[in-house]
Amino acid sequence: MMTSAYDEYWDSVELDEAPELHRGLRLMFGVDGSGDSACVADYDPWTHAEILDLPIVFRDDLPDDAVAAYSSDHQAIFVRSNLHAAVERCALAHEIVHFEHDDVGRDDLQEERADRIAARRLIRPSRLEEFHGITDDPAVVALELNVTEKIMRAWMRLHRAGLIRGF
Repeated sequence: MMTSAYDEYWDSVELDEAPELHRGLRLMFGVDGSGDSACVADYDPWTHAEILDLPIVFRDDLPDDAVAAYSSDHQAIFVRSNLHAAVERCALAHEIVHFEHDDVGRDDLQEERADRIAARRLIRPSRLEEFHGITDDPAVVALELNVTEKIMRAWMRLHRAGLIRGF
């Protein structure tokens, strides 16, 4: 068996010198290719922001039409205080996508991409299967999944396009 320079490097690193690994990153749905299985935790935007070392700052002076915003100048997400839990969760997931893609300014394509990726992370097909045959009302399902109707609709568009399986 051949060893690579990468393997040789890690073999030479003392345990106390090795970088600390975040155990949740590999096991969080929607992050780094983690699939939908019983051993994978639901996507948590607060944990994801922590992993990315991305500050979340609560402010009440955001523009009236914004519940959250990513600032590339500050490398932080600003969030309005006292939001409904689903709104805050979805807004953070959306803004993390802007951070990951280094989006600057406001562009419709960037907004659509952020909604699509946030929807894929926040809504697990296995959770949707719990509602199969019970209700087809997206608002009820969104409420149960702690997501906004906007994110639920984004997920449904992906599903109709054949880009997501489930439900």
